[in-house]
Amino acid sequence: MRLKYYLGVASILVWGAHSAPELLPNPGFESGLANWVHAGFTMTADTSQHHSGTHSGKCTGRTQAYQGPAQMVNVKSGGRYAFSIYIRLVSDLPGSMYQSAGVTIDLKRKDNGVDEYIRITSRPFLTAADGWVHLGADFVVPNREYTQAKIYVEGLAPHVDFYVDDASLMEVAADTNWKAEANSRIDSLRKSNIHFNFNVASNFNVNDLRVQIDHTKHLFAFGTQATADYIVSPDYRQFQNVLYHMFNWVTIQEYKWPYNRGTREHPDFSVAVAATDELRKHGLHVRGHCMFWAVPGNQPSYATPMTGQALKDTVDQHIKYITGITKGKLSHWDVDNELLHGHFFESKTGDQHYTYHMFQAVHAADPTPRLFLNDYNVVVSGDFTLAYLEQIKQFKAANVGLGGVGVQSHFHHFEAPDPTLMKHRLDLLAQPGIPIWITELDLAAPDENTRADWYETALRLYFSHPAVEGIIFWGFWDHSMDPQMALVHGNSFTLDKAGVRYLHLTKEEWSTHLNRSLSSGTSFTVRGFQGDYNLVVYYKNKPIKIQSFSVGKTDATVNVQISGDGREIQLPVQHNPFASVAVTHSTTSVGLRNEGTATSTSTNHQLSCVTRWSAVSEVGDDKAVEVSCNANEILTGCTSYLKNNDWHRDGEQIGFSNGKATCKAINGFRTTLGIQASARCCSLSGLTCTYKTAGPSGHGVDDQVVIPCGADGYPLGCATFTYMSDSDGTLITNTSCVGQNDGVTAGVFSYAACCKGGNIKCTTVHSAPGGHPVGARSTVQCPAGQVMTGCNVYTPNSKAAGAFIETTNGVDHCVAVNAYERFGNEGGVVAYATCCHV
Repeated sequence: MRLKYYLGVASILVWGAHSAPELLPNPGFESGLANWVHAGFTMTADTSQHHSGTHSGKCTGRTQAYQGPAQMVNVKSGGRYAFSIYIRLVSDLPGSMYQSAGVTIDLKRKDNGVDEYIRITSRPFLTAADGWVHLGADFVVPNREYTQAKIYVEGLAPHVDFYVDDASLMEVAADTNWKAEANSRIDSLRKSNIHFNFNVASNFNVNDLRVQIDHTKHLFAFGTQATADYIVSPDYRQFQNVLYHMFNWVTIQEYKWPYNRGTREHPDFSVAVAATDELRKHGLHVRGHCMFWAVPGNQPSYATPMTGQALKDTVDQHIKYITGITKGKLSHWDVDNELLHGHFFESKTGDQHYTYHMFQAVHAADPTPRLFLNDYNVVVSGDFTLAYLEQIKQFKAANVGLGGVGVQSHFHHFEAPDPTLMKHRLDLLAQPGIPIWITELDLAAPDENTRADWYETALRLYFSHPAVEGIIFWGFWDHSMDPQMALVHGNSFTLDKAGVRYLHLTKEEWSTHLNRSLSSGTSFTVRGFQGDYNLVVYYKNKPIKIQSFSVGKTDATVNVQISGDGREIQLPVQHNPFASVAVTHSTTSVGLRNEGTATSTSTNHQLSCVTRWSAVSEVGDDKAVEVSCNANEILTGCTSYLKNNDWHRDGEQIGFSNGKATCKAINGFRTTLGIQASARCCSLSGLTCTYKTAGPSGHGVDDQVVIPCGADGYPLGCATFTYMSDSDGTLITNTSCVGQNDGVTAGVFSYAACCKGGNIKCTTVHSAPGGHPVGARSTVQCPAGQVMTGCNVYTPNSKAAGAFIETTNGVDHCVAVNAYERFGNEGGVVAYATCCHV
């Protein structure tokens, strides 16, 4: 039995760190093939090529990709090791631009004899022209017992011959003193001496003077990725206030080529540019992410089939356009994202160095932004650390304008950062001397305190490294990221423990604040964090002067003149960035129309209703399923439900199919389960329903679309649909159906079953808001003697799994289900139902 998987290995690669003992015998083939294992191919000791010494190992006659040189090794359960080897291709494979190689360790389990194959590293895009290539990574042995271990090179295509030399395997010891060392580096790197000189006029008594000095903004970049629409929408003032308080840099990812909101001929990146302008107006720097993306599948559909000169011309046109609308605005550009993991443009143009051209063309069009490579699994894990190091060196040597190295830092879910490993990987990537930026930091932990601890470890290590100039989170608000990664939650913008810890670090521990009397001296020196400061002079405890200054990476001198008559000044008002900001929403009935009518053919003069479920839809965006009522029944209500408590659903529509009213449920983007539609079907002689729709609502938060039933009767059932899953759901009043929007890119549509006849009388009931956890339910039932004709869900904070009618002991309950963890004063879901009687 072969159990094969890739381990997200934590990799240190202590290449060049000779303090650890070498664990491989004959690592450089200077003793021939002693200790090396090969099977199914020919391996010889060769002197024609060697990385060092006089010998290498030559591998020929391979018929399988997994065939390669190996050594049996002794490793400990739970141990950490670093392996590397140099490899050189004899020739390229005809018809292939590149080859790929890797390293795997085969561990035989003691308990069941199963072989576990752990891929330690992969090295894509190899050519014979590369010469000797350093291949390797570090790895962690799973914490179980093994009887033997074999480490080997694999992955090259069959019949590709190659040399290997200078292998190494070392055990990696934890740096137990990492935190103290990091703190020492922080003091050295992120602080400067500030010399204060106060020139005090003779009419002031220094014993009555004191000064308050406050660090207000870091020189070091602490930033986040933020949705461009949130930055420009007036409905997101509170989001903006929190953003400006917590960060001094922002990444706008709406610059991605496929995110064009226009057409190929008339592109539209206006929201991204408007967000950039707004951020710069507030003093923040902006990173553009990303002009191109090297991984196939991340290009506009029209560019995907292009090759050769046609693709080159299209790339140049896009560079000309996008730099034209952003010239002088952006501080950074990620030029060709994730070039370690894809070579779309190289493969399609036939030019192995085509990204060089991109860098040169972007820099020529706009010299302002620093141009970045940006990739993953280079510090969080070491799978591609050496490959990235080589790529950085190549771009630097090519002199094409590389200005920064982007390290994404998406940590593996529920895995603690390892500062020992991270530090050594950063040291490797720092060797070429190009500044490093952490560009997409996030990590997941279900417990707030654990998440706070893990974020602190990553932040402290990164902030302390001399090559790192900035740390950008890949989001901070749970409405645009996994809540288990977030710092801030809900429409209440409540800080969790990780958010509190982040602010403590950046606003307190790594920030300078001083309140000092001048009676002890009018000249003094403070070692303070670099960045912007405010200084307020108080005379007899009243402010008389405010002065701003900045501190860079060298020592600074601040001269303060205290003169005048000591008259009190008004200090700027400080606003709480987390204070609630009211949102004004719009209400419309635009597009109101009748979809059709239906009349019950039942002869029953007592109202009766049943629920009819559809089948389960397919999984995927816009996958739909519908259900209708039986003969003599009439559709009065329509709702939908995702049984896995997921919120990625677009909602429901009431329509007609083959002349019959139907309830349709539509699945949403990123869903992992099919959706079900639930129709409420009622029987009553003379009951007539008019089915109406209206919309869309406005695109703002809480914008509503209203369907008044008017002369057509009561709203027996209501439904809401949106193309983007951004909906607060449905409110049912005694006279109307209301659909409420939550997003910024698309409104919602409302649907109503307005019914009358048969002497029916109806009223609306609703539950109290439910609890915070995912899966929390709210229920409501009708007053005695009344029948439930419709049911749906509403939440002012969006993200519900849906609603349905459940019968317990003969009593119908409208059940609404929460699909998102709520925080702070956020309310959960509310169940709405219409109750009728004759």
